[in-house]
Amino acid sequence: MQYTEDLFRKNLFDAVVESNLSNAEIARRIDVSRSTITKWLKGVSSPTQSKIIHIARTLNKEPSWFFIDHSVNQAQIANLNQAQLLIANTIDPAISEEDLKQILTYIRFVQDKQGQADS
Repeated sequence: MQYTEDLFRKNLFDAVVESNLSNAEIARRIDVSRSTITKWLKGVSSPTQSKIIHIARTLNKEPSWFFIDHSVNQAQIANLNQAQLLIANTIDPAISEEDLKQILTYIRFVQDKQGQADS
């Protein structure tokens, strides 16, 4: 899904800027080439799940942070359907709305990646 990839790309860009680290330094820390970082930032390619974990650690973010639309207002977050709430409550009945959104966004990302691999 293009939305998820665009969201990841935008959030990666924001996290890189916030970190004050160069693309070269980030690449060194997560063991990829600088051109790979550039491809991720341009949306030419996407990192694997394991690389997302390394990126998150390097940039002091949770992996799910990269899949959240930080511009979404609370009314939209609160407008989750019953199936989404049931999934979240199965995981943890005390889950926050923000955590729920992170989980659902990550699930969509994984589904999108699996769909691309099947193509």
